[in-house]
Amino acid sequence: MKEAHWDSLVAGLQWGSCVLVLGPDIPAVPRRGTVIDIDKVGSVRDAFCCRLAGLLEDEGQRVAEQTLFAVAQQYEDSPATANLKTVAASFFRNPPYDPGPLHQALSRLPFSLILTTSHDDLFAKALGAQEKSPSRLWYNYRGEPRDNRDVEGTPSPEAPILYHLYGTFDEPRSLVLTENDLLDFMINVIRGRPKLPDGLQSLLKNNILLFVGFGIRYWYIRVLLKLLLKALEFSTGSVALESLSDLNDQEREQTVLFYRRGTRLEVVEMEALEFVQQLLERLDNAGGYQGRSQRPQRRAQIFISYERTDQAVANKLYEALPKDRFEVWLDTTFLQGGEDWNQELEDKIKASDIFLVLNSKNLASKVIGFVNKEIDTALDLQKYRQRGIEFVVPLLIDGTLAEEGLKELQRFHQLPLRRTSFDTDIAQIIKRISRDLQRMTRDLKSEAL
Repeated sequence: MKEAHWDSLVAGLQWGSCVLVLGPDIPAVPRRGTVIDIDKVGSVRDAFCCRLAGLLEDEGQRVAEQTLFAVAQQYEDSPATANLKTVAASFFRNPPYDPGPLHQALSRLPFSLILTTSHDDLFAKALGAQEKSPSRLWYNYRGEPRDNRDVEGTPSPEAPILYHLYGTFDEPRSLVLTENDLLDFMINVIRGRPKLPDGLQSLLKNNILLFVGFGIRYWYIRVLLKLLLKALEFSTGSVALESLSDLNDQEREQTVLFYRRGTRLEVVEMEALEFVQQLLERLDNAGGYQGRSQRPQRRAQIFISYERTDQAVANKLYEALPKDRFEVWLDTTFLQGGEDWNQELEDKIKASDIFLVLNSKNLASKVIGFVNKEIDTALDLQKYRQRGIEFVVPLLIDGTLAEEGLKELQRFHQLPLRRTSFDTDIAQIIKRISRDLQRMTRDLKSEAL
């Protein structure tokens, strides 16, 4: 994983702005004395899927599918079987498993909020083993607003909230088990009937999401994760751990691109336990959890301006800037159809702290376009800045020389942004704009005194 993403996750954990989203593919440990074929069953979800398949085969039915949603649908559609959700609630309330090494490693990280699609409570037990006191809440996709309790108080790493998106065995009707359940869940989340609690959505704002245990190579999981990111209105960067080793190169590339388009989800192909152990080590080296009260209340606003031909570089720059420190605005990510582009662009530029403009031969030769208006607006705002603090920061891309770029930008100190040394150049750009932001903040405090 890129250092910028490591830094973003570590900072998010330090300042209480990283949320764990836990999938069902977390390997568990069979409870002592339990006989289980570990080659077939790795998670509690898999164990329940095997249990349903066995019950169906006992009824003389052939089970062709391997996923829980499909097997559970077949079980529910079978007239000779017991009530699915009653069977599921009984199983998940007391599964023949204990938390596995990945549960235990994740429970050591300072998460104040955990969203889970697992039906069991193994992660709650892992948190308890770390002397933490989680509060369990859940979404009832079939319930009324009053059936969905809102978050009360302020969670902390010592007393986190564990929110079950797919329901819980405490309320069997809320469990999302079958293909029909999954469709109803997705429809109800989109419609907001019932909507996810306001307090939960408030806690999720401006946070980084870490997805673990989802199996995102499966299409239904891909659609589900995109739905969650859209429904929860996430604009900050997120990270998903996934093993894509069983996919060919083309499938792997298509999977990664699917998430990057429109959701800003970075897919990291790395063994999950190794990743978490490295994250714990990096967090410890950075000084550990610092507490939400010390977290900066406002991230610096960064506007990226570019000529359309340079969009690939703009997208790469957007992804590389750490979202725990900067709120980055790029038109292709935030502007929607039907919006007043002129007014929206002007408002965003005026609200920004730094205006990054990709300076290139393409920009210099642009005769008509929104980018020209963006730059004119930014140059006008530069006039109101104190001498020595530059609002406009030109970036020379792909080896463009200052004299080859836009003439109006030549008076500014310009920084290179090259494909051949992208990470090094990004580090210098972050250092430069951070310095200017610190000076601007210091000067504003002096004026206030």
